[in-house]
Amino acid sequence: MRMISGGGYLCVAALLFGPLGCQPSSSTLTDSLSEPTDPEPPWPQWALEHWVWEDESTQDSVMALVDGYLQRDIAVGAVIIDSPWATGYSTFEWDLELFPDPQRMIDDLHDRGVRVMLWTVPGINVDVQPLYDEAEAAGYFMADPGSKRTAVVEWWKGDGSLIDYWNEDAVAWWHSKVDQTLAYGIDGWKCDGLDFSALIASYSPAAGRRIDRLEYSHLYYRDFFDHTRAVLGDDRLVSARPIDNYGIDVGGDLVAFAPKDINWAAWVGDQDATFDGLKAALLNFRHSADYGYTVYGSDIGGYREDDTYPQGRSKEVLLRWTGLGAFNPVMENGGGGRHEPWAFDEETVDIYRSFVDTHHALLPYLMREGAVAFEAERSLMTFLDLERYTYLLGPDVYVAPVLEDGAREWEVAPPEGDWVYLYDPTVQVAGGSTVMLSVPLDAYPVLVRAGSRVASELL
Repeated sequence: MRMISGGGYLCVAALLFGPLGCQPSSSTLTDSLSEPTDPEPPWPQWALEHWVWEDESTQDSVMALVDGYLQRDIAVGAVIIDSPWATGYSTFEWDLELFPDPQRMIDDLHDRGVRVMLWTVPGINVDVQPLYDEAEAAGYFMADPGSKRTAVVEWWKGDGSLIDYWNEDAVAWWHSKVDQTLAYGIDGWKCDGLDFSALIASYSPAAGRRIDRLEYSHLYYRDFFDHTRAVLGDDRLVSARPIDNYGIDVGGDLVAFAPKDINWAAWVGDQDATFDGLKAALLNFRHSADYGYTVYGSDIGGYREDDTYPQGRSKEVLLRWTGLGAFNPVMENGGGGRHEPWAFDEETVDIYRSFVDTHHALLPYLMREGAVAFEAERSLMTFLDLERYTYLLGPDVYVAPVLEDGAREWEVAPPEGDWVYLYDPTVQVAGGSTVMLSVPLDAYPVLVRAGSRVASELL
């Protein structure tokens, strides 16, 4: 192997008519119609732009977070307002102590070109009164399969019950609550994983039968997806988990969440703020790819905090995860502790900005290759080495994730073809060879296929 040093930088045909009355020849018309055109993905471009969020927030902190990025020339496509934002789980009424003027906040964010996502789950907690009692009396909840009575499940936000999506009256009532929030003109939902409680609350009184957990999950995610788009338009979406196995090397239906055909801004969570956490995210990516999810990402820097560091994570973990996120279809940053690059130092800000710029430069490629992958019902990420988690992003971008703390050299072994190192275009790597690249914190082990369209867009 040889050592290569890296730096830190990074037709459409038209038919032309002649004089009035002239038409193009039939051969010209045929040639033009046969020329390939880029496919259209089902998702809006903002689904793949850089997203940010924090674990708990207020109206002031949301605006400060977004403006903190924008004022440092770091693009933001969307912000997630996570739990808690409502008066209870789930009232769909804003907590005005935390968010005194939600409409103004949403309007201000939209004025900045930033979309707004809200966190939600498919259930109501017992202590949300009188809403819970109203729903229980009407028979709107899933039940215990033995007693056929309303099932109360314990989850990370308290004790509650799941909406019975097979009950048309329950769904109409539920929508009347959801519509209170949709009236503010939000852009979609971060749908969290309370649906797994359907393993316990598995009987639908309306359907008169036991419900498979994945069947419940799909109905939950589809309902938020379909109803929100019906009310607000087709540029709305939901963000939900694809495969999430919590670090256990399993995939398939057992650990799948949202339907593949509507989960266009998927994220895997929740990982520790360590390199082991980064590997756990990649493991979920690999299983999500095997299952056929097309686009997904992870919480940059990890969701959980590492108490070793005042920010909750090291600078190195944040930046190496940022580098990975830049070359994922979905690039989103949030979770517990401090994730903002300015919480570390100016070097972190500059490097973070560069990776976000690179991700946004990739958007045309991600959109067109994502559309191709979606039509083929496959992932935009094709994993090559199952231990080192190397993968192709689309057909023409090779990524070798950095998996170790302190690493400044990293091995790449691309498949057949001619490849160019993104962070030093003078470096060329032959497919089938194994090469060591120098990868300072402002670079990442990424090769682009020589002569490809994306190479001309990035280099």
